[in-house]
Amino acid sequence: VSTQSTGKKRKKKNKKKQRNQAQNDETAEQEDDLDAILSEINAISPRNADSSVTENINAHQLLNAVQSTTLTVIRKNLNAENELKRMFGREAVENRSQNSQFRKKNYVFASPKSNWPPMTKCGIQMVVDKTENGKTYFKYVHSKANYQKLQQMFWRASHLADPHAVRQVLEIHPYHLDTLLHLSEVCRVSEDTQTASDLLNRALFCLEKAFHPSFNVTSVNCRLDYNRTENRALFISLFRQIIFVSLKSCWQTAFELSKLLYNLAPEQDPLACLLIIDTLALKVEDYNFVLQFIDEFNHSLKLTMLPNFAYSFSIAQFYKEIVEGTSHEHSSELLQNAILNYPMIAQLICENCSFVIESNSLYVMNENVLKSHTRSLTQQCKLYLERSIDLWKDTKVVQWFKRNVEFVNTHHSTMSGYQESLQRRKTVFLSPPLNVMRHIFISDISSVSALLPQTAFESSQDPHDPMPPPSSYSDYQPETTRPRNGNPVMAFINSLMPGFDQNTQNDQEIGGVNLGGFLAPVGEENRAGQWGEQLRNIPGDFGVALREMLANLYIQDNQNAMPEVVDEADSDDNRESIEDDLD
Repeated sequence: VSTQSTGKKRKKKNKKKQRNQAQNDETAEQEDDLDAILSEINAISPRNADSSVTENINAHQLLNAVQSTTLTVIRKNLNAENELKRMFGREAVENRSQNSQFRKKNYVFASPKSNWPPMTKCGIQMVVDKTENGKTYFKYVHSKANYQKLQQMFWRASHLADPHAVRQVLEIHPYHLDTLLHLSEVCRVSEDTQTASDLLNRALFCLEKAFHPSFNVTSVNCRLDYNRTENRALFISLFRQIIFVSLKSCWQTAFELSKLLYNLAPEQDPLACLLIIDTLALKVEDYNFVLQFIDEFNHSLKLTMLPNFAYSFSIAQFYKEIVEGTSHEHSSELLQNAILNYPMIAQLICENCSFVIESNSLYVMNENVLKSHTRSLTQQCKLYLERSIDLWKDTKVVQWFKRNVEFVNTHHSTMSGYQESLQRRKTVFLSPPLNVMRHIFISDISSVSALLPQTAFESSQDPHDPMPPPSSYSDYQPETTRPRNGNPVMAFINSLMPGFDQNTQNDQEIGGVNLGGFLAPVGEENRAGQWGEQLRNIPGDFGVALREMLANLYIQDNQNAMPEVVDEADSDDNRESIEDDLD
């Protein structure tokens, strides 16, 4: 017996040795890979290049190598539930148990809930589009047999502002993306945030289920083209998710989502992530990210010319100096330059924090200085303030901020770059680009969106695809076109009101409020920032009617209660039934 037990111990020891050896080999291999990467970076450094052509190529390769570390996404931080568990405990979050049909998997964006309908075939899939310069471009494809027909049905319903037809699309396909995004926005505007967030999570869940096996959310080399219509649902859903999780103070989730969203199309940056990613990094106290991002990309992206990055740069450096125990000389210089170039932000901080600085009239609150801010620059300054004001209320920051404001007020005319700052404010920010207008429109911050120019309303404001790019392309096109005037969300809401008349919807007034004109520009000013507020003040049973309609969309887990979502191999009978719905 003792011999057998001794033999078993030896076998266990041998297995343990083999395991340890394998782990050591794996660690050594990882270290070798790291050494190889570092050697490669050193080898391609522009300092070792012999020609200008080689230097450009190597600089591009070096940029990609650095980018892979700065913008790396942590997968587990993309789901807000994980952050809520850290804040409130696992039990508090897991009480809302998942549906048993979806269990046993760590979902990237959202965990399915018990009241979600079962998912059969969603009718969309992600495929590889092309590989270029080490980047893999993916694209979403819609099923011809079913999904494209439902999409035509949705387009017709949304263009005609027919809520019953929109509901019918969701009853046929409870995970139809554009319908989910459309209704989510309607719920958000009516202040039903919970339902809006739930519909958005369902859209993200569907998009994730369609991921290609090679698509990696943590990689900076996986791209999608925003110009492709079928791809835009992922971009819009991620950006709106950033807004929703921010309302829950899930800043880490919002930060990771912003990095992912930027990584999908950094050359295009279709939703202007550069206007928010720095603030979110500061919210999670990742000061090194701001400093490294500026250090690595300021030359190519001119980050410090953006008002938000100019101020974020200074405050990130300030906190770094606190950690290192060094003087605030560098951070003060950065803040002084930010105040000199964009004094409106300093003025707004003083007003919102009730700071009394007697010398402000000399520069920061000087009327002529504030007039030098263009409409577009004013818009960006107010956008930054709305998102970052809490950062400037920190007791450690207040005295440092005041001291530097007083310095600029007193010495602005003798500071280096004073004349250039005047010219920059008047000439650089003349008109916001389309991605910035799209960012502001979706964010729906009234004080900011009220400053959108008329050009923002020359394209569609569909809630599922606001302000599409002029170079859009798709595998198929809508069979119907929207009338040039009129907003889809407001037209949809109008149709839910008592006494709705399709022929006179643009002139219909409820409680003295013209619902059809909320987003139409009026002269040089427009009412984009007012439409949400006015909608929330509408009297009557509007909110009740909308929630009752949406409640009918939650089909129980009973499979018989929900029509199957069909795909390419479906029968002719199913295909004909969908065509009847379209007719």
